[in-house]
Amino acid sequence: MELAYSWTMEIVSCSKYLCSSKSLPIAFLILTCIAVSIYSMVLWRSANVDHSVNTHGNLSLLLKSGEKRFYNFSHTVSPVNSSLDDMADLVPRKKINRNKISLEPCPIAPPGLVGKLTINVQNIIKSVTNDDSLKRVVYGGRYSPEDCIPRERTAVIIPYRDREDHLDILTRHLHNILQRQQLEYQIFAIEMALPTQFNRGILANIGVLIAKETGDFSCFIIHDVDALMMNDKNLYRCGSQPRHLVTGSTKYRSGNNEYGLPYDSYMSGVIALTDSQYTKANGFSNVYFGWGGEDDDFNIRVQRANMKFERPEKDIGIYLAIPHDTDSTNQKNPARFGILDAAAGRQWIEGVNSFINNQLKIKYKRYALEYRKYYTWLLIGINEAAINKQYEKYLGEPFAA
Repeated sequence: MELAYSWTMEIVSCSKYLCSSKSLPIAFLILTCIAVSIYSMVLWRSANVDHSVNTHGNLSLLLKSGEKRFYNFSHTVSPVNSSLDDMADLVPRKKINRNKISLEPCPIAPPGLVGKLTINVQNIIKSVTNDDSLKRVVYGGRYSPEDCIPRERTAVIIPYRDREDHLDILTRHLHNILQRQQLEYQIFAIEMALPTQFNRGILANIGVLIAKETGDFSCFIIHDVDALMMNDKNLYRCGSQPRHLVTGSTKYRSGNNEYGLPYDSYMSGVIALTDSQYTKANGFSNVYFGWGGEDDDFNIRVQRANMKFERPEKDIGIYLAIPHDTDSTNQKNPARFGILDAAAGRQWIEGVNSFINNQLKIKYKRYALEYRKYYTWLLIGINEAAINKQYEKYLGEPFAA
């Protein structure tokens, strides 16, 4: 910097000398003065910038010149042709964990938990909002405790479409609770563009891959947008086996009037897996368009990968199902039972590996990436007909009863 400053001063001095000289033609003097002055300003600016900034693209510049400045804005990138290689240039690679060498690990049992939560269904947004916790959220839906080293770095993946009110409720609720659980986390909302039917499996797979590019996460939570935890002791951590965090839902009541599940092998709602567990099962199937089937298929994948789902205690894993009307863009998939019959033979053919396997790769586009206040939002597009055709021979009898 000192050398650049010295050069700048010398050039400015030379500029003054040339401009005062009477031995050169006036026109040449004017041009010389202008050129030297412009060059002097360029050098002066270069002597006063942070040279550690990578100027390859506006997003890189924003990310590397300081998180504080970047996260004061909601940044959108659109449109973008999507591949894993493209994503690496658009998503921050920096680990979420910061310099906390002098801090102690957070307690195994977070001290601020309250247990059973009261949620007023008539005014859910007020019930789940805590302004103090929301103030601590960094743009993109990120948080890390300041007073201890978190025991888990959790990515919450929310497959989502056109339920912005539910998404607002859920993310407020999660920020409040996950901060009490002393987690380091980021929330991702992954949306599929119309006119394609909703496909929860594809959104989960892409969400996990994007989260892995974004941060050094140790746990991935696949989360329904309408499921609200009703006990904050239901920790959003991973374990030695995949975890199904739901033991009961307000949608389902058992014979003794307790909240339960529709059947024992039900694995929908909220699940937690490590990267290795998700990869070992080959993620979700990509061929379930519309409502139903992908969660049962995933349960089969977990079992065939020699793993099994675990659940928390019955009274801890209760969730409130946010009431909503039937989603016209997510009708029941009439082919789901036939596709499910062929699940075992299709497990290693298509799944999360479909996005990294050159022979059976699913092509998709990422239309937008936006760092909103409470979550990171992505909009993707895929070709439903092309996917069905590509895997047609692995689908069994799609319209079996």
